[in-house]
Order: sequence, then structure tokens, then C-alpha cells
Amino acid sequence: MPKNPCACIAPHAPLTLAKAKNPGKVIAPMKKLLLALLILAAIAGGFVWWIRGPIQQTTTAALKAYPVYSIVRLRNDMLIRARHQGVDGRNLLIHRPNLSGPRDRSVTTPNNDTLYSFAFLAQGGPQLLSIPDLPGRYHSAAIIDARTDNVVIAGTRDGGTSQALLLCGPTDRRGTCAREGRIDPRTRVIHLPSDESWLLIRVLVDGEADLPAARAAQEGFSLSSAAEVPFPDLPLPPVDPVALPTLPDPGMLLRRANPLIARNAYLQDTALAATGYGGDAEAFEALPVWRQWLWRALLPRIFARMRTGIAEGSRQTGDGWSKSPPGIGTAEASPAIRAAVALGGLGVLPVSEAVYWSATLDSSGQTLDGAKSYRLTLPATIPARAFWSLSLYERLPDGRLFYVENPLNRYAIGNRTSGLARAADGSLTLEISAAPPSDQTNWLPAPKTPFTLIFRAYLPEQPILNGSFRLPPVQQIP
Repeated sequence: MPKNPCACIAPHAPLTLAKAKNPGKVIAPMKKLLLALLILAAIAGGFVWWIRGPIQQTTTAALKAYPVYSIVRLRNDMLIRARHQGVDGRNLLIHRPNLSGPRDRSVTTPNNDTLYSFAFLAQGGPQLLSIPDLPGRYHSAAIIDARTDNVVIAGTRDGGTSQALLLCGPTDRRGTCAREGRIDPRTRVIHLPSDESWLLIRVLVDGEADLPAARAAQEGFSLSSAAEVPFPDLPLPPVDPVALPTLPDPGMLLRRANPLIARNAYLQDTALAATGYGGDAEAFEALPVWRQWLWRALLPRIFARMRTGIAEGSRQTGDGWSKSPPGIGTAEASPAIRAAVALGGLGVLPVSEAVYWSATLDSSGQTLDGAKSYRLTLPATIPARAFWSLSLYERLPDGRLFYVENPLNRYAIGNRTSGLARAADGSLTLEISAAPPSDQTNWLPAPKTPFTLIFRAYLPEQPILNGSFRLPPVQQIP
């Protein structure tokens, strides 16, 4: 028997011990790796949770700043044109004596039914807007504030009789114009929320032969300094108008919108201060680098959503038509709706004055394209107290809509369009295409590219307002 009873197994002992230790040596690094991954996941999850706040802030800031920017951009365009004529364009009423066509691209989605007059209001002191007596002709005078909301609309909706509006800016003491002014008691006193506003007047034209009478009606509108109101003029802020792009970069967006935001308390939002919204003109440059990066990453996506904002509801209706969204053109609109309108329909009226339908799809859900031919049959009666019209626009890459040249010089068809052929029941079937049909009587020409249809009903009646009236879908012609 050996002296060491274990000697016979001693050579194998190290192997046995090595096998016992190896799993621990493998498991320990795996535990460390797993722990590291868990820590990284926690950090990433925490970052995602944290960054949601700045993303939402920046998105809201962009949606709120863009309508203000669009008003500044429009103001600059108007002032530049006036400067070329050697005048200061502020508080200057300009009458455009011709209907809008393909060359009119200062404001997106114009109509071809009314003459436009406009003024850029800068509230250094009260301004008096005089509206003529036009009982038989649709007209409206809309005052749009720095946020693109319609503050007041006057005209046919009030009975079509003459009236005067005394326009006081937010720097006035409320009631000063009414109490101290030696004015006609029938004058409406309007306190505008912003010190810069846009006056947009529409006067209906009933065909080419009606143009001289419509121009005479247009000339009846006037805007003047209310000298009879003993309120001292305030100095107008200096403006050096420069042409601005439709879709700015983040720095330009804040640089141009912020001065107007800073001067008007109702535009300000302290919850967005960290984004640079409402700061000084150089607020973007003063932001931390990560915030600047966030702006640059988000803004193109926000613009892309704005381009489809007004018409995106057409994909949900089943008939291809998207109706005016809630609150459009008013203070009740959401920031997203307001920003989409500022890009694709600046100057849009609220539903109490006009309802807009837009179509970018046909009855099968395919994009409207002038390379194809379409048919749209409108009923004999459209429940609109003033008038209705259907306009066709080409869609630019930036989301704006404009008329396009065509051999008939026909950009819209409405209840006043002469020479149309109606069916025995009064319905109206339109042909829509780029290629002329054999019978052009009811042809609405289109570009050879995707296009958008806009149907307007002015002073809509209850069937439109309550949704019981719908437009028929646009049918592709095989």
C-alpha cells in the first residue's frame, strides 16, 4: 500500500481543480459586459426620456415662430415694392385692379374671383378704415394679426352697408379711441392685438365685363390716419426690408420673427425661452451647440409636415377632399394648423366667412396628376350664400400653391363662370386635364404635373357648416 494514499490521483488533481475554476473565469467577464450593457441602456433610455422635452419645445417654438415669420416676410415684400415707388409702404392701402393669375406669386393660393386690396398696418397711431356701401356685391375686409389670425372681418356679412373701423394698436390704452375721439358713434373701434397687422380686402368680380364696376367698388375703400382722434402718434419701429425665403434656416427664422414677438406680449411664451423663441435677434447663435443641432435636425421635418398639413385630412375622408380644419384662420387654431396655413394658405378666412375644401387625391386614392384626365360632377345647388368657385393650382416643392399658364386663361370655375354646359338637372360636369379634351366647354386646364384643387364656398350655409353637404370625389377618366 503506498505511503501516500492519494499519490495515485495526485497527477489528476490539478486537472480536476482547473475544470472547476474555468466557468467562473468565463462568467465574470460576461457579468461585467451585461452590467455595462444595462448601464448603457439605462443611460440611453434616460437620454431618450430627457430629450423628448427639448424636442417638443423646439417643435412648438418652430410652429409658433413660422406664422410670425411669414407675416414679416410678406411685410418685407410689400415694403420693398413700395420703396421702389419712393414711398413708405406702411399704412398705405394698395388696390390691385386685376384678377390674380399665374404671375401673381406674392401670396400663396390666391383666388381668381375677387380683386384684392391690401395694406400693411404699423400701429404708430389709430387708422381709420372706410368701407363703401356695396349691398349687391360680395366684399370683405379682413385684418390679420402678426400670428395670422383674422381679428375682424367686415363687409357683406354685416349687411353690405357702408361702415368705418377705427383701428387701434395694442400700445393704445384700451378705450382711449372711443372715449376721447371725436368720432361718429357708429364707428367700430377695434383694438388689434399686435402692433403690425395685414389688411386684406376682397371685392367680387362677376366676369370680365364686370371688371370696371368692380374696380370702382374697390376704390371706395380707404385707409387714413385718424387725425380726429387726439392720441399722440408713437414712433414706428425702423424696418430695413429684405427679401426672405419661404422656408428659412433656424437662425433666420428666429432672427426675423423674434423682434415682432418681443414687442407683442400675446406672442410670447416663457416656456419656450430655452429654445431661443422670443429672445433677441441673435438668440439662435447664443444657444448651446446641442440646441442648435436639434433645431437643424428638426426644422426640415417640421416643414415637411407643414407642406401636407392642410390637405392631409383628404386621406381619411374616403372622397379625397379635406375640409377646413377646426379653428382655421382664428385664435382657436392649433399651432400646427396655423403654421400649415401660413405656408400653404396665408390669408385664409375662418369658416364663418368661407369654407375651403382641398383635394390632392382622386376617388381611388391616387395623386391628382395632369398627365391623367379626370371628371368632377358638381350638384346643381351649392349651399353658399355669396358664391362658390373651384381653383386649380400647381404644387411647388416648398408647399406653396399657384395658378399655372393655360391656353384658355382659365384658372377657376364657379357659379358666375359664363358659357358652361349644365345637365338637365342643373349639375355641372367638369373635365380636368393638361391635354385639351375634344369639347373644351367645361374644361379646367391642369399642368402636366401633380396639382391641387381648392373649392371655396363664401358665406356658407348650414349644410356646409354642419357637414351634411359633401363634395363628390374626383373620378379618373379611363
